[in-house]
Amino acid sequence: MPATQSVYFRGGKGKAAAGQEHSVQIGAMPPRTKKTKLRVRFDNWMVNEGPRQIFLVTWIVAQVAYFGYSYYTLNTASNLSTFRHVLGHGLPMARAAANVINLNCAVLLFTVCRNIISMIRTTFLNKYVPFDKNITFHITIAWCIVFWTYVHVVAHYFNYLSVEKALGAAKSARSLAVESGPGLTGQVITVAFFLMVTSAMEGVRRKYFEMFWFTHHLFIIFFGGLLMHGAFCFIKADLPAPGEPPIDLCRGGPTFWKWWVLSGVAYLLERVLREVRGRRKTYISKVVQHPSKVVEIQIKKPSCTTKAGQYIFICCPEIGNFEWHPFTLTSSPHEDFVSIHIRVVGDWTTKFAKRCGCRFGDKDEANMSPPTSLPFVMIDGPYGSASEDVFDYEAAILVGAGIGVTPFASILKTIWYRINNPNGMVRLKKVYFFWVCRDKDAFEWFQDLLMTLEEENIDGFLEIHTYLTGGLKIDEVKNIIVNDEEGVSDAITGLRSPTHYGRPNWDMIFKTIRNNHPGTDVGVLFCGPKVLSGTLHRACNKWTEATENGTRFFYGKENF
Repeated sequence: MPATQSVYFRGGKGKAAAGQEHSVQIGAMPPRTKKTKLRVRFDNWMVNEGPRQIFLVTWIVAQVAYFGYSYYTLNTASNLSTFRHVLGHGLPMARAAANVINLNCAVLLFTVCRNIISMIRTTFLNKYVPFDKNITFHITIAWCIVFWTYVHVVAHYFNYLSVEKALGAAKSARSLAVESGPGLTGQVITVAFFLMVTSAMEGVRRKYFEMFWFTHHLFIIFFGGLLMHGAFCFIKADLPAPGEPPIDLCRGGPTFWKWWVLSGVAYLLERVLREVRGRRKTYISKVVQHPSKVVEIQIKKPSCTTKAGQYIFICCPEIGNFEWHPFTLTSSPHEDFVSIHIRVVGDWTTKFAKRCGCRFGDKDEANMSPPTSLPFVMIDGPYGSASEDVFDYEAAILVGAGIGVTPFASILKTIWYRINNPNGMVRLKKVYFFWVCRDKDAFEWFQDLLMTLEEENIDGFLEIHTYLTGGLKIDEVKNIIVNDEEGVSDAITGLRSPTHYGRPNWDMIFKTIRNNHPGTDVGVLFCGPKVLSGTLHRACNKWTEATENGTRFFYGKENF
């Protein structure tokens, strides 16, 4: 292998400088710190996987340990011998599972307190706790509750059968299951939670968001039922022996409120804050209809401070007073308005686009029919996301797939403002922007922005790479060939940077960037489909070198 490896990367300013060469002296690199292979693998693992997986494993171990402790305590309690004689292992099994359900419910609501999370993620704790994975953790906790609910319910059904066997007709299993206080509230809780979980499945949530949103508010019944569930004194302690002082026959009464009160109050305050802040109406100042069923909405900026990469929730009272939908900001904090780009794919987005005067034909061509007046909207937010951290790295790889490019529009605009302000840039020195689209017309969404950035690309700060993965018609191919031969700009995007046809070779891209930035922390930020997310996540792990002069790729994905 030669000592010097030259890598060619498109970018730069002007035709003569359309390419920029980076020569990396591989043989002349300073010696790396000696580490064992196991230590190197561990350090690499800690870059992206470690914090998340350690957090998850710790949570699971805590649940198992708490279940074991509760089971042992209940199985050896001296004043529960009568119930253990009747119910056997069903008693400690059901109660221990209930305790773990309480533990999960104590944390569940914290994961959706967006204001608290946005505030805490700006602190040093963000380095150790994956706050951007709050929705993932929320889903994980929900599945944990599903598992422990199954254990709890099955154990209690066996308990009901055991009671019926011991008492005969006096207490049937059916009456205990559906007519007693614990049984009835348990059925209601289980049904409510089942509906919440099934409507939150990704396929249902994306296609029928309104149904998911309304069904998820069964959490009021779910938590209300849990608060009452333990108040009916199903498990009673043994009667005291003659001469002994009386004891509490109901083992202390309901305990769920003690677990729930902190997160419940926090979430209640969160919802009040959302309602107060979200009820401030503002108006739409401009609507732009783009190809491929995308609508750009510009809204008068409310009295709030925004940052690049953040997102907001939008409500249009004319369509639904209680329907809030998340959208990434595509405007820069320096602009006097906030803008979002909406992909028209569901019921709400279709109604909203139609109300704003947008009309889409069979071929998705722009067909605006301006209304007499634009609707009022309400805004909740902004909230922080992984893309907000882009300026914390020395180099960044921004990858957007289709409409997933929207978080980076705000970032790229902010970069443009900072380029024109010499004191604006702090740490970020290099940005690689990749936009992967199936439809060539989609590149028009931010064409003006990208052309402006390319014109003012000082010192090759930004490299733009567009990829078209969809097919082209014969006439379109001929037109591209003619334009490529005659012009200096790309026939698809109008940029000097050429459009690549097909999917990116991520291994080659990461290898090149790693060679260009030794000893650098590189932020890899993505918004788009799961398949590509998995590919990029694996590439970050594969090409990370957590050594003294190695390049570390930190992966971040937008989560709503």
